[in-house]
Amino acid sequence: MTSLDQRLSALDLSVLPTWVYDHGRHRFPWANAKAIEFWRATDRAELLSRDLSDLSPAVRARLDGYLRVLAEGGTVLEDWTLYPRGAPATVTLHGQPIDLDDGRLAILFQALPQAASVGASMVRGVEAVRHSSVLVSLVDREGEVLFHNPAALRAFGDAPTIDAAFPDEGVSAAVHGAIDAEAPWAGEVRVVTTDGERWHQVEARPTTDPVTGARAVLVQQLDVTAQRRAEGQVEEQGRLIDQLNRSLALVEEQRRQILNLSAPILDVGRGTLAVPLIGRLDAERGSELGERLLPAIVAHRASHVVLDVTGAEALDPDGAAALERLAHAIQLLGSRPILTGVRPEVARALVDVDLGEDLLVLRSLGRGLEVSRKRARGDARRRA
Repeated sequence: MTSLDQRLSALDLSVLPTWVYDHGRHRFPWANAKAIEFWRATDRAELLSRDLSDLSPAVRARLDGYLRVLAEGGTVLEDWTLYPRGAPATVTLHGQPIDLDDGRLAILFQALPQAASVGASMVRGVEAVRHSSVLVSLVDREGEVLFHNPAALRAFGDAPTIDAAFPDEGVSAAVHGAIDAEAPWAGEVRVVTTDGERWHQVEARPTTDPVTGARAVLVQQLDVTAQRRAEGQVEEQGRLIDQLNRSLALVEEQRRQILNLSAPILDVGRGTLAVPLIGRLDAERGSELGERLLPAIVAHRASHVVLDVTGAEALDPDGAAALERLAHAIQLLGSRPILTGVRPEVARALVDVDLGEDLLVLRSLGRGLEVSRKRARGDARRRA
């Protein structure tokens, strides 16, 4: 079997820069004299030793697409701007398949110089589209792909039609229909890419195929998957916050109900209110009890309030201070506080507390109710 050098020896004197590109190893395994000159190499050995692996994603996608076409027996012809030693050179590359000595497929490139009439703005525009992260496609009336920029090639491969990208048939119909529309069609839709399902902002704009002159559709797509996920997370967080707020409101309501049950205000008749205190009495519970008790004293015109601490826990300084404030507040409303059920541990906490001169301390709730009734009868006789 003849070697690559032997098979290509006739091209060594070609006036066109010609080289073989090994995309698997990112090397030039062969180049003619004009290619050495084009790539500004010092000699053939220096050119063949260059490592070309530092390719942009756009260039890599284009070359991947070329290999797929060549593997099926086709050829490629496309304009490129190459950068030998950093100097831009715009050429038309003709590529055809060639087998390397180890049997792998490579690309035989011939570089045709661009026509002088090609303007700098056109060259820059073409390169901008090729390196853009926006997916740009040109499709005909049936949805057949006439052109994919490298970003679109990476997303969709070399599928012959654009319809496969849109699982929603309505979107495909809208893209096709844009060819005859007066205004572009746009939408945020689900698309199927080589990386799985994504969300794209799609715009389909009627235009003309510059090669055939036939009507076509320019399809531009921007991947907004990350944005939609972020919006979904914000929405989910908002829902969780609402749910948490509702739960906190329910917990607060249940807490208030428990507080009410642990210190109910009982109207026992004859102008007397009884308040059995159960559990811990601290500043918060004292404040909450005062918010309920003081309006109840006014509403019932209560002359006596029996505070029963039989079921209360041992008072700490905060609890004793809360009880002191409550007793003073009762007295300021013209009612007489009666403290009942004082156990030794509660008494010790109240030693240094000023509960007021009018506070009566009794052994039990029953005794407190009895005294309050007698006082109420005495007050009634005096008023009579």
